[in-house]
Formats: sequence, structure tokens, C-alpha cells
Amino acid sequence: MFNSVAGFLATILGYVIIPVWVFYLLKDRPSLTIGFDRSLPAEWREDVWAVIRIAERVFGQWVRGEIILGSTVAAATFLGLLLLSVTVDPVFGRFAFFLAILAGLLELLPIIGPIIAAVPIILVGATAGLQATIAAFVLTLAIQQLENYLLVPTIQSDATKLHPSAVMFALIIGAAIGGLLGAILALPVTAAARDIYRYLFRRLSPPGVDEAPRTSIEAFEEGVAEPDGAPPPLGTVVEAEDRP
Repeated sequence: MFNSVAGFLATILGYVIIPVWVFYLLKDRPSLTIGFDRSLPAEWREDVWAVIRIAERVFGQWVRGEIILGSTVAAATFLGLLLLSVTVDPVFGRFAFFLAILAGLLELLPIIGPIIAAVPIILVGATAGLQATIAAFVLTLAIQQLENYLLVPTIQSDATKLHPSAVMFALIIGAAIGGLLGAILALPVTAAARDIYRYLFRRLSPPGVDEAPRTSIEAFEEGVAEPDGAPPPLGTVVEAEDRP
């Protein structure tokens, strides 16, 4: 009992501390960036910043995709429930806003999030009878089909490009390591690790070795490569540049 309460309080405290930490990190970013850049050995500097740019690109695209995806699903859920409140039973209208917000937030959990979001919608329908239950099931199924075949491929394809089996594996590992927060961050962390690995593969490979398969994140778009397109050998001293 004590361990459960302590774990719950630690989770809540973590969700409170993280936004504060991010705020101060962004507030002092220029000075932190300069200090971090100066602390790097000259021969590592270019590679370290290349890896950071890859991670920033993946996480930035993931965040934008999740915001668009969650907002779209929430809007579709809200409008669908309002329609059911007019055509089937008014009970859907009373919970439309709450259920729509919940559906949008649960989009942070790939695959299992939409399934969890469908449960309270169907339960609300069950309180109004069989017809309302069927209508709620059809609505959630339609939204999931819209999400799976249109929204996710269109919005999130550029952010991760992970196979469904890799998604499930990443979710399991992320949840086991970090609980709910680990499950939410599993996809961008996995995608970033994949692209960083492929960048390092090119950096460490001798000339003439085939490069690793291309990814959604091009490590050399930010000027990491030399003018002829080949990266300098790992360990080469690179002149420091102004950092953002």
C-alpha cells in the first residue's frame, strides 16, 4: 500500500517538475548552449551538434504531429457525439466535451490509446440502451478507421516511420522502464535512436562502405557533410561555429 502511494506521488511530482525544468531550460537556452559548446572537445563538436539536431528534428516533428492528430480526433469525436445526441439520445451531448478531450489526449498512446478512448464512449451509450450502444460503437470504429487510414499515415509518417511491430515493442519497453511517460515517449526516442545510429554508421564507416538505409531524418541536411557530400572522418578537428 505504501509503495503504491509513494509511486503515485512520485509520478505526480514528476509531471509537476518536468514543465518547470523545461521552462528554465528554454529560458536560459542561449547561455546553456554556449557553455555546452565550449565544454565539448573540438574534434567531437560537429558530431555532437549533428546528433542533437537529429534528436530535435525527430521530437519536433513528433510533437507537431501529436498536436494536430490529437486536435483532429478530439474535434471528430466531439462532432460525432453531438450528432448522436440529436439523432440517437441526448446523453451523448452531456459528455461530448469531456469524452472528446479524453480521446484527443489518449492519442499520445499509439495503438492502445484509441481503444482506451472508445471504452467510455461505448459505456455512455450503454446507459441509454442497445441502440445507443451500437451507435457509440459505430462512431468509435469510424473515427479509428479515419485515424488509421488517413490521419496517422498523413500526419505522423514524417516523424517516426516505424513498423507496427516496432511500435508495439517500443511501447512495451517504454512502459516497463518509465510507466505512462515512458510509453508516451517511446516512439520519438526509438525513432531518434534509429536515425542517430544511421548517422554514426556513416561517420564510422571507411570510404567505399555502403551507407545505412536512408531514414525520415536526414542527418546531413543541416550542413554536417562536407561540400562534396562526404562527412569528415570521425575525430577530425572542426572549427567552431556560432550555435543557436
